[in-house]
Amino acid sequence: MNMLNIKDSLRFKLIIGFFTIAVPLVVLLLYNNYYASNTIREQVADSNKNSMILYSHQIEAALNKETNFLYNIAVEDPNIAALSQLQNDPDEYYLAKAGILNTLTRYHRFDNSVDLQFIYSVQKQDLFNTPIKTQSYAELLSIKSTIEKLVKEVRPDSDFFREWKAIEYSDHKYALIRLVDTGDDFYLGAFVEMENLMIPLDLIHLEDGFASFVSDQGQLITNTTAIGSQRLNTSFASESNEVYQVVKKNDRKYIVVMNQIQGTDVILSAFVPESQMLKNLYHFRRGIIIISIVALIILIIYLVYLNDIILKPMNNLVRGMRRIKHGDWDTRLYSSKAKEFSIINETFNSMASEIHELKISVYEEQIRAHKAELKHLQLQINPHFLLNSINIVYNLAEIKNYSVIQLMCMNLVKYFRFTTKTNQVAVTVAEEMEHMESYIKIQQVRFPDRVTYHIQLADEAAKAGIPPLLIQPFIENAIKYGFDFMDHPFHISIHIRLLGTDQLEIVIVDNGNGFPDEVLQPLQSGCFLDNQSGEHLGISNVQYRLKHIFGQKTCLEFDNAPGAGARVRIVLPFRTVEQFTSY
Repeated sequence: MNMLNIKDSLRFKLIIGFFTIAVPLVVLLLYNNYYASNTIREQVADSNKNSMILYSHQIEAALNKETNFLYNIAVEDPNIAALSQLQNDPDEYYLAKAGILNTLTRYHRFDNSVDLQFIYSVQKQDLFNTPIKTQSYAELLSIKSTIEKLVKEVRPDSDFFREWKAIEYSDHKYALIRLVDTGDDFYLGAFVEMENLMIPLDLIHLEDGFASFVSDQGQLITNTTAIGSQRLNTSFASESNEVYQVVKKNDRKYIVVMNQIQGTDVILSAFVPESQMLKNLYHFRRGIIIISIVALIILIIYLVYLNDIILKPMNNLVRGMRRIKHGDWDTRLYSSKAKEFSIINETFNSMASEIHELKISVYEEQIRAHKAELKHLQLQINPHFLLNSINIVYNLAEIKNYSVIQLMCMNLVKYFRFTTKTNQVAVTVAEEMEHMESYIKIQQVRFPDRVTYHIQLADEAAKAGIPPLLIQPFIENAIKYGFDFMDHPFHISIHIRLLGTDQLEIVIVDNGNGFPDEVLQPLQSGCFLDNQSGEHLGISNVQYRLKHIFGQKTCLEFDNAPGAGARVRIVLPFRTVEQFTSY
């Protein structure tokens, strides 16, 4: 049976159609969800970027103001100019320092943009500064020692004289320092703690997020433990770059926007939690997911519905047609939910019943024809044999050989009584051999002392059933074509035995001239046919009868026995007379 190609099946096409609809719909909904989320990210990032730029400009303005103030003091304040000349007069030197500190303090009385200012004498290595506002004495010492170390080690070409630079003054605490060279071996400087610069950022609504300063290497210098040891990509710090970056800490994602603070080596950054950012999209995203699930469920239900009203009836119809094809005529289809398939199923059942009845009628007609044909074959009598037999009886009557006449008539009676049993489908092998003896004895009367025979019949094969007149045509052909008035008598041997338990073997051998090559070759090739002249009609009859009774379960072989004449071998399935069908 050739199975339908799966790609040509209706089920496959429906499934492909289902996925053709479902997959783009789900992809579209997911893309819509992604696009909405990404749009929110970009909007929030852009908003926070603007806040970072605004506050960065405020920090830049404050630091630039402080830088300008330091340059002005260095140029205009007479006390700074006098310091280099009063280094040998301690009292005047002290008064000059006090005057400078008063100026610095007075300027920053209403300006808290920096935490302290300081002056350093390179020659005397003397550092004096405005008051330091700290929470502890240890922090004060740490700030002062950091400044002293810096001014002692700094070189005139250092970056501290060109911009505000971040420096760590305590554990994970940073500050911005700016230096101005007065030109008389004195340095003016300002110090701003980074944590104090972060205070105004609380006004920025980052909610669960946070702001931080980042070094130019991408390392956080405030809120240093917020993202662990991760480093940021500082290429996103340009004002013209609106792209954000994403960092992850403890399964929590942050959208990071940054902006470079001009005149410093630090970057201002804002960290916004993605979950907090997308909280307004929660209902929208949940709606999309619900719509996707509902749409998928509806499509699945629709597919199941189509399967129930179309695919199942279609499969049942195909299955029924295959069963009918294999001869199962009792196959019937049940009613379907769909009206169209109900009509198809009723029509199928009606057609199956009609075809079954028609086929039975055809079989019965064929069987009757075969029976009639087989009976006709059984009744075929060679008229020459009958005429020759009557002529022999006539000749014997002329010479008044009554004993031979009686023997001849008795064998003729047995012969014709057997051949006229048209109602018998099968006879036993023993009955067939008795008939063969009658036939051969008639031939012995025709040809005295010229024909001999030998029948070897196994006891277990004697009760086997065979079609009547199965062996006689081969005996007739042997006598007709193999007997040629040889110097020695013409001898016929018949051997019948069982092969195993399910096969009967019949072998007929004579010592005559054998089959001619032009006859033997067609017989052996299986393409032997009866010719129009009626020659070999008996062999054709046997072949035809064996084919219709046993089918392919029989074997008929022809050859010439070495040192002898013709040899015919017949192998049949073993059956008793009762087991034969009504052929």
